[in-house]
Amino acid sequence: MKKLFLILAIIPTLCLLLASCNNGDTTDDTVDTTATDTATETETAAPRYDYMAADVASDVEIGEADYKGVTLTIPNSHKITMEDVKTYIMTQVLFKSRSATNGTAMVRDQALKLGDDAYIYYKGFVDGKEFEGGSNWDDKAPYTLGLGSGSFIPGFEDALVGVIPNKTSKSSPAEIHVTFPEDYAEHLAGKEAVFHVVVEYAVQYTLPEYNRKFIEEDLKYEPKQESYASDDELIAEFEEFVYDSLVAQNVSTIEAAKADALWNHLLEKAVCKNLPADEVAYYFDVYKSEANYYHAYYTSSGNAEFTALYPDLPSFIIAYFGFEKGADWEVELTKMAETMVKQDMITHAIAEREAMETVTEEEYKAEIKYWVDQYYGYMTESQIVENMGERSLREAALVAKMDKWLLEQVTFTYADGSPIVSNTNNEAETETAEG
Repeated sequence: MKKLFLILAIIPTLCLLLASCNNGDTTDDTVDTTATDTATETETAAPRYDYMAADVASDVEIGEADYKGVTLTIPNSHKITMEDVKTYIMTQVLFKSRSATNGTAMVRDQALKLGDDAYIYYKGFVDGKEFEGGSNWDDKAPYTLGLGSGSFIPGFEDALVGVIPNKTSKSSPAEIHVTFPEDYAEHLAGKEAVFHVVVEYAVQYTLPEYNRKFIEEDLKYEPKQESYASDDELIAEFEEFVYDSLVAQNVSTIEAAKADALWNHLLEKAVCKNLPADEVAYYFDVYKSEANYYHAYYTSSGNAEFTALYPDLPSFIIAYFGFEKGADWEVELTKMAETMVKQDMITHAIAEREAMETVTEEEYKAEIKYWVDQYYGYMTESQIVENMGERSLREAALVAKMDKWLLEQVTFTYADGSPIVSNTNNEAETETAEG
């Protein structure tokens, strides 16, 4: 959620910037015109609400105990486990098997095993009802699923092991029972599901043996010691190396999960009154403009399949923002806009109460540099200031400072109460209310 209000504000500018980086052969005037119109619309919008000048704290009810010394949890699914290590190694084994051998094509009378590619049609049900986005039943071609790749939700691929393709059909599919992770899409999170699966055929592979030779020669792992008491000792060392690597790669995911947990908590605890209507309208327009840009882009590109799926902007907005099918997109977009305004109000209210609302020149310049980096150097510091405005940049600097500070006031654990590992030494991080 950090930086979101500025990201939304500059989307039209970013789209124009990316368009200017093309090879110059573009002849589709519709796309360029849409982008320009969207940018102009944003540039001429009414001035933003001035949070720094307003007495925001008087409109926000939130206690110090709601943001200091709090313990919050993030989903267990963010925890790196040895199961993740095994899945990662399996993907490497799968990759090597495919690059080194040719699979046995279109096997229909042999049981599926780990390492096979299963060509499947599937249809998912929750509470006895088919759910949106959980089916390719009516597609012209089956989906290719590498068994052991971890591509589908936990349990799905393992349940296909042993299934014989020609024993399944749309009139007699295999039934797979799984449970969606707790951090899945809100309408499916934690729910039990049944998938009807038809396996058209499989391409079977002979997997390389997972041993010391494979680790050193195929995966190019360099042992830390010259000699080992056994091959198992080196394999254990390699798996610890993979674990540490996955933990390091997971840091940004963990930080995002912490931010989500923090803001879900603050939005639940705070009471925000007198939401500035112009600010709600601003966010609404920016969200709509973002969707309008991409809808116009793909429609004008001549993508018939896209146009058939999303013939108008409302149908695209519902899909783009993940609203439930048939939802009132204007109502849902307004809720999103109000949430963003509440976040801004809470941030400024706490900053006022903690005497932290002053942004130093060092913090301001750091924010400008942040955006220069986000544009990969395509925009200079002066261009960043000109496009985004000094006040918006100072507000963004405040948001960045407050996000960091608020996160430091909270102790985070996984949902099962275990500490969060966020370094590469297998040590749990220690977080306290004092940071």
